[in-house]
Amino acid sequence: MNCRRMVAFLFLIGLALWGCSGVPTPSNAIWIAQPEFVEVDNHLLRVRIAPQKGEYPYYTFFLLTLTNKSNADLIVDWNASQYLFNGTPQGVLVFEGIDPVAVKNAMVPPETVAPGDAFSLEIMPMRLIAWSPIKENTAGGRSISPGMLPNGENGIRLAVRHENGHITIPLSVRISREGSP
Repeated sequence: MNCRRMVAFLFLIGLALWGCSGVPTPSNAIWIAQPEFVEVDNHLLRVRIAPQKGEYPYYTFFLLTLTNKSNADLIVDWNASQYLFNGTPQGVLVFEGIDPVAVKNAMVPPETVAPGDAFSLEIMPMRLIAWSPIKENTAGGRSISPGMLPNGENGIRLAVRHENGHITIPLSVRISREGSP
């Protein structure tokens, strides 16, 4: 009888130790992006996205850089631009300072890039972020907190208007935990 209790006790301790050992979590895994960035370069523009980790051990947002190579303004349409996951649109993109009401009503002001100019912006999928409550004082802090970009193909479909019409530019990278399929 005493031996059974000892075996059961040792089994439970072993089970507890096994449960706490090395199970991969977002914070203890090594996350990689392949390629490290992706870029489209044509006669109108050069646009690049690079997934970034920020203060986290996993990827949370994209650094978007756009250079206008044309002789006319380029206009980034945030309301038509989309987050892509495994090639499927998964909602709008957001960035620090964006108005949540404008996002909800699809009234986010466009970004105009003059000929020869460039701009960079940290963008993230709205479906993966957390908004700070309005009652919190976010001066000097973030009003949104990015979430983890999941395992798989992550990217954006950037909608850009120019004097001759509009173009959509899909850009994606594969994000994975080191050693996972």
